[in-house]
Amino acid sequence: YRASSLAASFSQLGGPTLFIDADMRTPRSQDVFGIANNRSGLTAMLSGRAEDGVVQRSSQLPSLFVLPVGAIPPNPLELIQRPAFSLLIQEMVSKFDHVVVDSPPILGIADAPLLSRAVEGCVFVVEAEGVAVRGIKAALGRLHSVHAHVFGVVLTKLKQRQSGYGYGYGYGYGYA
Repeated sequence: YRASSLAASFSQLGGPTLFIDADMRTPRSQDVFGIANNRSGLTAMLSGRAEDGVVQRSSQLPSLFVLPVGAIPPNPLELIQRPAFSLLIQEMVSKFDHVVVDSPPILGIADAPLLSRAVEGCVFVVEAEGVAVRGIKAALGRLHSVHAHVFGVVLTKLKQRQSGYGYGYGYGYGYA
């Protein structure tokens, strides 16, 4: 739901924004934006079976458009690896002010690193207390291994008692 929130925020800034649901394993755009996940979605476009017109306008935000997954493919990775995906992104960037692509989680699935090759950059989302630090490092390592540009990290589900800020100073010395 984080990518959909980002897309909604961009659309409220003005200018048409496109949300592409590229999580072909667990699509959520129909639930989040209240649109139909018909068979003419991203998978049909990447398979060459769909024409223009599968992008739907969100009923909640007039400048937000959604490209749902469509039919869930048997092998999402195969569709992502096709040159058609990069070409689709290039085409949509020329038509919309902002394009936000949602991907499945990076750990354990090869989709996100491949998707990152076709986009300008990635926003890495981390759930507080959701993954061990070594898992976060491994996920970032996977993105860096494909030369993904990571814009930054969004930390979600941080409990108020864990938040805060402070400053300090110190002086120390030591010997061994």
